[in-house]
Amino acid sequence: MLKKHLKNKDIFIILVAATIMLLVFFLRGYTVGHDSKFHIGNIIELTNQLKNNIFFPSRVYGTMANNFGYGTGIFYPMLPHLFAAYINLCINNPLISIKIVYYISLVLSGITMYKLSLRISKNNKVALLSSIMYMAFPYHLSNIYVRDALAENYLFVFLPMILSGIYELFKGDKRKFYLLFTIGYIGGVLSHLTMMIYFTIFVLIFLAMRFKDTIKNIKYFIVASVFILLIISPFVVPMIENKVLGEYRVFQDSVMVQGTWGNGITPYKYLNYDAGSGDKIKYYIDIVCLVLLVLSMANYSKYRNKIYDYIIMFGAMSLIMATIIFPWDYLPISLRMFQYPWRFETFAALFICLLAPLYAQSFKSQNTHYILIILMLCFSYSTTNWNNYTFIELEDESIYEVAMGWQQEYLPVKVYENIDYYNNRNHDIIVKDKKAKVEVNIDEVPRMDFTLFDDAKIEFPRLYYYGYTLKDVNGNKYEIYENENGFIEADLKAGIYSLDYTGTTLDNICKCLSILGLICFSVFVLKKEVIK
Repeated sequence: MLKKHLKNKDIFIILVAATIMLLVFFLRGYTVGHDSKFHIGNIIELTNQLKNNIFFPSRVYGTMANNFGYGTGIFYPMLPHLFAAYINLCINNPLISIKIVYYISLVLSGITMYKLSLRISKNNKVALLSSIMYMAFPYHLSNIYVRDALAENYLFVFLPMILSGIYELFKGDKRKFYLLFTIGYIGGVLSHLTMMIYFTIFVLIFLAMRFKDTIKNIKYFIVASVFILLIISPFVVPMIENKVLGEYRVFQDSVMVQGTWGNGITPYKYLNYDAGSGDKIKYYIDIVCLVLLVLSMANYSKYRNKIYDYIIMFGAMSLIMATIIFPWDYLPISLRMFQYPWRFETFAALFICLLAPLYAQSFKSQNTHYILIILMLCFSYSTTNWNNYTFIELEDESIYEVAMGWQQEYLPVKVYENIDYYNNRNHDIIVKDKKAKVEVNIDEVPRMDFTLFDDAKIEFPRLYYYGYTLKDVNGNKYEIYENENGFIEADLKAGIYSLDYTGTTLDNICKCLSILGLICFSVFVLKKEVIK
């Protein structure tokens, strides 16, 4: 009973700590971070999609890309924007919606870290310090205050869940493994795919090092992997289809991989407490965390176990991979899609915050860890973006231009190669080879209903993505193709037609498989007799 009371009190402290850390974020207007306009524009557009289809919003968004239909949802995981869009659908304020999402994710990251640290350390003081330290980690708060990196911020929630799941499996609790590992992986992949690929490499290395335990439990990993692949397939499969069958900038070597090695940080940044201006990412390890880390490592023999040995190894790997020391530019280009090595501080934060509080077990005073928590909360304000007084205005037209991504990476290659045509094209259906009359009845991106009064070849004001379907009033489908400018084109006879992004056949099969996988997973984890 006392143990449960302590846990409830610790969760309350996590809630209060998160509130204190984000007070400035909530009490002032929404400042322009590195990726603010990208997220805001996409959340607004996804909200508009939800108004038409609340369960399966289109992956092709309007407004951005000159309102020609932009395939953000085909290539970019939808979860970070979808959660905020559902909130925005209720309160009709995208800026407040994002703030709410950040608060929820910060609290959840504290809770998932608390649970992971408690599992490993079996000590409430250590777990609580791990939790607060994880939330207040300068790079973590920089993701909110400086970078406005919504997708990466979600990873802080899901990574501890994955590790907790593996821990529970090796300890014999199959149900907790399925819940934590599967949900953690689904959430991670649907938040930031490229970083999850690297985290999977870390996981595979760990499982290889624990070969006997892995082989013993291999069937559980296989079952969980099947559920994960089924549930995430509506995102992963259409992306692969478009990579294999089309040409889009995001998959070109020179677009998403630009000087990866040069974007690493110097090791000195980990100790550089000069916070600098408000728009600078904070890479340093805060003083409380650093002191505790040194003390914990100096007394490591007191707390040592095999799990912490692995945590030290992967923590060191993460810190090195975030710097210019690591030879990224000598590795295959495919391994550099994450763009910025300093993103590996996400992993470093996870491992450091598990290790640093170990020394708390040596505290004689019951209140020492509360004093450290107060100090961490005070130091967290050095990460706050104090100096940025540029506030977002929703009327700012540049939001929808930046919402395409800094490299306009989801454009078809042919569109980018004919960028002048794209910039100057109007929003009419263009008749290519005859003087035919066309009347547009509905023009709601991505959908377009129209009447063609004569046979003709026509170009639609829609960018070409695999998944568009062209039908007549009788439901008959017609061939469409990508023309020389990257737009959708078709040869049609006179009639009434409808063009819409419905997804490919394989895409729609995956949606059904995903729903089926979700139902089966729910039944599977609820039935005690199934998990043995």
